[in-house]
Formats: sequence, C-alpha cells, structure tokens
Amino acid sequence: MAERKKGFNLIELSMRYRTVSFTIAAMLVLVGVFSLLTMSRSENPEFTIRQALVYASYPGASEQQVENEVTKPMEQYLFSFKEVRKEKTYSTTKEGIVYINLELNEWVKDADRVWATIQHGLNSFKAQNLPQNVQGPLVNSNFGETVALLVSISSPKRSYAELDKLMDKIEDNVKVNKKVSRITRVGGLPEQVVVKVDDAKLSQYGIDFNRVADVLKNQNQTNGGGEVKLDRNNVPVFGNNAFKSINDIGDQIVYTDSSANIVRLRDVATVSRSYQDTTQMIEMNHLPVMMLSVEMQKGNNMTEFGKEIDKQLDIAKKQLPPDVKVQTIVNQPEVVAESIKHFLVEFAIAIISVIIVVIILLPFRIALISAISCPLSIMVTFAISNMVGLQLHQVTLAGLIIVLGMVVDDAIVVVDNYVERLDHGTKPWEAAWKSATQLFIPVLTATISIIFAFAPLAMFLPGQQREFAGSLPIIVGIALSTSFIVSMLIVPAIAFLSIKKGLKEDHEKAEKEHKKSILDRVQEKYDKAVEWAFEHSTAIVWVAVFSVALGVFLMTKVKQQFLSNAERDQFNLEIWLPPGTPYKETEAAVKKVENAIKGDKRITRVASFIGTSSPRFYVTYAPENPRENYAQIFINTTDNDATDELSTEYISKFHNFLPEGFVRVHRLSFLNAKAPLEIRVISENFEDLRKVGDTIKTMVSHLKGTNWVRDDFEEDYVAIGGHVQEDKLRRLGLTNSQVTQTIGGGLQGVPVATLYEGKTPLSVILRYDDKYRHNFDRLRTVHISNQQGQKIQLKDVADFTPEWHMGNIMHRNGLRMLTVMSEAQNGVVAADMLKQIKPQIEKLKLPYGVRIQYGGDQEATEENVPGLGKALLCSIILIFLTMLIQFRSLKKTFIILCTFPLSLLGASIGLLVTGNAFSFTAFMGIISLIGIVVRNGIILVDFADEMGRDEGLDIRESAIHAAKRRMRPIFLTTAAAAVGVTPMVVGGSPLWGPLGSVLAFGLVVSMFFTLFVIPILYFKWIKPEQEKPEEQDDEQEAELNHHDLTQS
Repeated sequence: MAERKKGFNLIELSMRYRTVSFTIAAMLVLVGVFSLLTMSRSENPEFTIRQALVYASYPGASEQQVENEVTKPMEQYLFSFKEVRKEKTYSTTKEGIVYINLELNEWVKDADRVWATIQHGLNSFKAQNLPQNVQGPLVNSNFGETVALLVSISSPKRSYAELDKLMDKIEDNVKVNKKVSRITRVGGLPEQVVVKVDDAKLSQYGIDFNRVADVLKNQNQTNGGGEVKLDRNNVPVFGNNAFKSINDIGDQIVYTDSSANIVRLRDVATVSRSYQDTTQMIEMNHLPVMMLSVEMQKGNNMTEFGKEIDKQLDIAKKQLPPDVKVQTIVNQPEVVAESIKHFLVEFAIAIISVIIVVIILLPFRIALISAISCPLSIMVTFAISNMVGLQLHQVTLAGLIIVLGMVVDDAIVVVDNYVERLDHGTKPWEAAWKSATQLFIPVLTATISIIFAFAPLAMFLPGQQREFAGSLPIIVGIALSTSFIVSMLIVPAIAFLSIKKGLKEDHEKAEKEHKKSILDRVQEKYDKAVEWAFEHSTAIVWVAVFSVALGVFLMTKVKQQFLSNAERDQFNLEIWLPPGTPYKETEAAVKKVENAIKGDKRITRVASFIGTSSPRFYVTYAPENPRENYAQIFINTTDNDATDELSTEYISKFHNFLPEGFVRVHRLSFLNAKAPLEIRVISENFEDLRKVGDTIKTMVSHLKGTNWVRDDFEEDYVAIGGHVQEDKLRRLGLTNSQVTQTIGGGLQGVPVATLYEGKTPLSVILRYDDKYRHNFDRLRTVHISNQQGQKIQLKDVADFTPEWHMGNIMHRNGLRMLTVMSEAQNGVVAADMLKQIKPQIEKLKLPYGVRIQYGGDQEATEENVPGLGKALLCSIILIFLTMLIQFRSLKKTFIILCTFPLSLLGASIGLLVTGNAFSFTAFMGIISLIGIVVRNGIILVDFADEMGRDEGLDIRESAIHAAKRRMRPIFLTTAAAAVGVTPMVVGGSPLWGPLGSVLAFGLVVSMFFTLFVIPILYFKWIKPEQEKPEEQDDEQEAELNHHDLTQS
C-alpha cells in the first residue's frame, strides 16, 4: 500500500520555512519600535464635544421678563430641532441676559453643520418672535473645544493696548503651523472713547441726553456718494463723514440756536480715551495678562505639536522686549507626554514583572521562549495599531497591560505541550508542530472568547463612555490575535531550535537532589488537594455556591462612584460671592486667597481669572458664564501627588475662609456635571421651588460628608425698579424709549458710534458723568426734553423703588428647575449620600405639580448602567455561542461559564481591600475578568475531553488528570495577569486602580475555584457519550474517503 500523504499544515510549513517567518517577525518588530516612537499620542481618546452656548442679551429687562419674552420662545424653537438633546439642555436666565447650554444627540456626526443651521434659523426667528432690542441670539460652537496650549503675556510696564500689539508677534509665529486649528485671544480690556455728559450743562442749552445720542449716531456715517459722469471718464464721489479722531468727536456740533450760536460736544461733555469698565480680568503675580489659546487639529501627534509650537514661541520671544514675560499656563502636549511616559513605565514594569514571574516559576528554557514571545507580540501589536490609526493613550496602554498575562500564556501552553510530548518520546520536530496543532482550536476559541468579552463595549456604551472605551476592544483584539499567530507560527520553531529534550530527566534529577522548583512544589500540593476535593465534591460545590452569594453581598458593600477624578497636575479654586457683588470685592477676595497659598513649593504657577473663567482645557470642564461675583484661581502643581495633597488640605483650609462667600476646591473629573450630588426640584411655581429647595438644602446640609450645599437659583438680591408713570408721560409728551435710554444709557452707557484707528475699531460710548452714575439722588434729577423743548426731571415721570430679584432662573428640558447641589469631598461618595437622603425626600409632602429628579453621579450611573448591562449580556451570549460551537454541549458550556460568577468574590474583595470604588473602569475590569477566567475553563475542559477521547479515561479520571495537567498554565496565566496589573493597583490611580483591583484579586480567587470546582462539575454533569450506530458508520465512511483522497 502506498504511504499516506500528510495534509497541508500551516504550522509545520512555518517551521520548515522558519527563516521567512523569523524575517517577517523581525521586520514587524522594527515597524513596531518605529510606531511606538512616532505614533499619534494623546492623554485620552478623542471625544466629540456636542455642546454649544447660545446667548442673547435683553438690556434693561428683569430676569422674569427675559424668561418670558426670550428664554421660553428660544427654548421652544431650539427644541424643534431633532438633533437637540432636550433632557441635557439647560438655560440660565439672569437680569438682561440668557445663556442656553445646548447639547446634541449622540447620533449627530457633523455638529458644525447643525450649529450653522441653528444660527441661521435663530436669525430668522428673532425678527418675528423676540423683542426688537434683543441683541443676539448667538451660537458659540467653540464652547466645547478643548485648548492644547494657553499662553500668557505680561509686563509690569505696558498697557493692554501695548500687550495686544505684542501678542500679534506671538500669534503671527504660531498661526503658520498647519496643525493649528484655531487661535483665540483671551483677556485684555478693549479701549473705547467715553463721552461723559453733564446734565446741568445740557439743561442750560435746552438739550438732553437723547438729543446728543441721536446727533452722534447720525453724524458718524459713511454712505455711498455715487459718481459724476464726464465725457471721457466717470469720477466717483466718496461720502465719508465718519469721525477720524477724538478731536472730531469733541468738535461735533450738538445744538444750534436761532442766532447761529453753536454748542459743541466738548462744551457739555468730556471726551476721553479709556478702557471698558473692569468687570473681568486675568492676573498672574498681581499683573494683568493677556492669553492666547491654541487648539490642534484632530488626528495629529499632540507631543510633536507641542514641540513645534515651543520652537515657534522661542522665535517670538526673541522679537519681544526684555520686560515682557511669556508663560504657558495650559500645556496639553506636556500633560500627554507625562501621561504616556507614566503608562509606558507601568507597562515596562508589568512586562518585566511578568517575565520574572515566568522565569521563577518555569525552567529557564521554557521561560526564555515566553520572554521572547511576549515583547515580540507587543511590538507587532504596536505596528498594526499604528497602521489602523489607533492613538497611543492611557486606554490603549491599559488594554495592553490587561492582556499581558494572556499574551504570555499563549506561548506557555504551546511550549508546555511541546515539552510534554518530548517526555513521551515524540521527536522534537513532530512534537513542535503537533503541540501547536493540538492546541489550535482551544486557544483560538479562548482568544475569540476574550475578544468577544470586550467587543460590546464599543457597541452599547453611551456617548463619551463609548468614545473613551471604544479603542479598548480594538487594541485587545489586535494584541490577542497577534499573540495567537506568534504562538502558533513562531513559538513552535523557537521551541524546536532551543529545546531538544523534555523535563522528565530534570525532574528526576531534582528529586534525587531535593531541588524542586516552586511550581513543582505547588503542583505536588495541588495534586493531593484535588484528590481530596473529589472525595468531598458535594461540600466543594456548596462552598462555591456560598462564595458566589458572598461575592454578591460584598459587592453591595463597595462604595459606588461611577466616574472618578482625573489625574492632573492642575486644579482650581473657585470663588463664589453673593449676586450683585462688584468686581472690586471679588478681586479683593482673590488676593486674600492668593496670599494664603503663596510660597507653597508644590505650586508652580497661579493664574487668576476674575469675573470670568479659563477656556475649556479639559474635556469635561465647562467654563462658567462671566459674572462679577465669580473668580477662578488656576493652579499648576509639581505633579499629581501634589494636586492630591493640596486639594485635600485646601478643603479644610478654605472652609469659611470668606465671610460672605465660598472657596470651592474643584478637581478635574470625568463626571460632566456641576456637582456629584444633585437633587432637582421641578415646578412652574417659584414659591414652591424655593420652599421645597430650602427644605432639601437643610436636609442635605445635615448629611455626613457634604460640602458647600447650595442651589443654582443663588441668592435673591435687591435692585431698584424704575416704574414709569404712563399718564404723566403722555401728558408731558414723552415716550418710554426716551426714559429707558436716559436711565440705561446714562448709567451703563450706550454705543453711539465707532472710531477707526487704522484697522482697530474703538467704540464711542455715551453716558452721564460719574457724579450722576454714582449718586442715586442726582440721577433722579436729570432732565429729559419733550418736543416743545420743555425740560422735565426724571423723578417727575418715574418712581424708583427697591425690589427683590432672583439671582438666576434655571430651566432644564424647557422646565423651571431648581437644583440643590453638594460636593462630595469629605470621604463620603455621592452615592452613599443619596442613599441616606432619598428615603427622607420620599417622605416629603410635595406641593401639587412639584417633582423630584436626581442628577450628578446618580444620573451618570443611570445613563450608563443600561448600556453596561447590555454589553455584559452581549459578551456572555457571544462567549456562550463560541463555546457551544466548539464543544457542541450545553453542559460543558455552562460549566465553563461558571468560572465568571466564581470570580465575583475576588473582585469584591479586591475593591474593599484597596478602598477603590466600583466605577466605570471597575466594570471594565469585570469584563476583562470574564475573558480570562473563561479562557482557563476552556483550556481545562478541552483537555479533559481529550483525555477521555484519546486516552480512554473515564469521566472522573479525565477531570482529575486535566486539572493536574492544566494547573501549571492556569497558575502561570493567573500569576502573570495579576502581576501585570499590580502597578495599576499600587499606583493608586482613581481611574485605573479599580480595574487593577478587580483583576488582580478576582484572578487569584477565581484560579482556586477554577482548579477545584470546574473539574468537579465536569465529573458530576458530564456523562460518557456513546455514539449511535449510524454516526459510527458515517465516521468510518468519512475516514475511508479521506484515506482514498490521500493515497499516493
């Protein structure tokens, strides 16, 4: 009979042409090294910010008038767009202005197009639906963009105008970089021409404030002059009568009598050049500064971008006078470089630790192969990741750390099987390719199962969480696929070349010399223990059931904090003073706080934003709307540890620091909310809102751990109501507009013209002299002239009475809503606070029409948990189907799935021992845990099947033999994976610490249950399979057909 021809085997082919295989691997490693050095870097994955700020001003209107005439109509119109996410859209209505924080639905891809459509629509909407003197509405779509760099310029000798011109040099050098997307100037006070009229002088000539305003508006005009048509050419005529200098404004004639006597503006007013009234300022070292915010186009390498901008700034600095100081306040490229460096160090430590563990536990020859295959797989992963456009950031690097143990395990199980075959007398060549071939299907199934465990994260998570975790399944898939290919095509060849004999002789020699390895000793102990466990199998199963129940119970004792603080060398101190507090008082409070933190060596730079806030420098940081009673002290520290220390110290240090205000320590967080604890009261009745809100505030203030309990309506304040007497007004021949322009324009000032100095526009502001603006009694005596020239004092047609006004009127989803808020900075998380107060709130007898909602951390949890639940369910279903396809047995599939609940005890113990909260990343750890423990179960059950099928062992012996034989790879995988994530746990990261805790402890506990419970369940549930006669006939026929096809 002719010799049977061996079928095609890719593994053996790779060994036969190993020079080609090794060369391709070496080339990919070089590409991987190059990719690691050059691939795009960022701190976090790219987020799509679907937020914009829509604002409109209504000068002179009270907050309730603005709400009824501007806010409600605008909200109704904006909600007509299907792209607008109504439940996330909220508005802040104040006296004379409304801000609407608009958010789009997650399915919107082209946000810029939507913003342009909304702005165009608002322009048309305003003409028919808003009061005539409403200014705006405007859509600020840049509100959601995050700056890459914030550069300041200051000098003790120079004015804002001079700094502004010097800033041109910096901007000119920076804007030529093609990676720059947007440059914006921040800070500075615009210059203007102020015309201060004296009412006493006006009354001497029988003119009033409104007459002067009309003259200046009408005289400063540039109109088309047309052209004179001559015989041979046309001569254009220019009608430019605009003011050309401040002297022109002062020389303007404002009145002429019948005797040709003229009154010029300078006769009744002073004309001067000055800055706008200071309502906001940016200071560093008590010096006013201007800033330049620089944004980077998406898809570029942030660290390389930073280096390029630094070079361009160095060029610009050489062009500036020596007294001008340039500093970088926000340096995102530096943050990214530090973050990537930190993770790469942790990653390197993890790789080295895993290799050391493998070398300690395994014979050197086997350990060496694993030590080679691990970095080989990782470098190839970097190469492929760069090819598919993945960025290097903390999520992709965390993904590699998570799968590190599995990457090592692929090589271990193949080499372990190879050595086992050598011990049974198989020749090295045959042992090498058969060891990989035998494990091809179980390792492939395990690899697919782990990929399926992670894949749903990219499908079911909502919004920013999906964008944050979306790259994790990709990097895990690439790493595991690469590891699988390396273990199947490269490791057998390396094993064949480096290991020519098994370990049997080494073990016999070690036993004679009493030099057993650690793993040998563990194996001996385990062999005895598993035999004992089978003798007490029922008790072991009940222990397993109890462990699952205990794990679920302990998980309820873990503190819940869905989104954690960010790790940055920056944090803010926010100063909040009562509404109506003038800028000067806020500035004094800032100086008091600055003096309290002065000289601390842990602080590198301080920038104070008074009356305003910094641009968005972190993805979840939403800048505050400008207000005189607010300030932000931006603090840069030496490192993240310093940020932790200082923020903790300052919570107690600045408690009750300001008699009439509050200093909030604001850490950057992944939570996109104003406070971690938010209780929302919904009602159309202001009195009910206040009453219920005050009750809840009192309840919250008595909770343990609360800090700065407040509501977003803020405090009421006293204002003066100018009420026009309509009957007197009509009788005297005056109009409402004359009175309101006299009051509003006279106090705040009204723009009447624009003076151009080259390309620089200067607004011309007309208002009363300071003696009228700062003295209420004098203001009441100013004159208004009617059409007959009669001079009438303001007090004769208007009553001025004190009245209370609300600080804010808040809407969410178009409904009036008061939100009670509290920080959670005293060791108690928001979820625990809510558990304490929710029963109390539910007992309240709410007025008719009043409802309660919860925001903050609770809302983030409610929004994300359904998606996480779907992701978990989908992962289990995909893994279930994968295993069902391989094993074709429901019982075996369920046995393997039992490894997951058996790991819950370790996960909960890990979180409790380390003090970490159950967070979003902890859930990612649960997903990772599923993949790894299921992998162990697959390897064990598959080997038990093989023992029964190939060796003819009964079910009990197959289970015991599989447990003993697979203890080593399972033990090594667990040890490697647990050690790999240890740097995450030890580092104390609030973001990645929970994930590391879940994995490290969950794997160790699960390993014990997997090695004892899974074999017992296999023994108890699996029955010997007896083939049906027709199946035997089919198999024999198939074997004969195969034999015929392979005959030579």
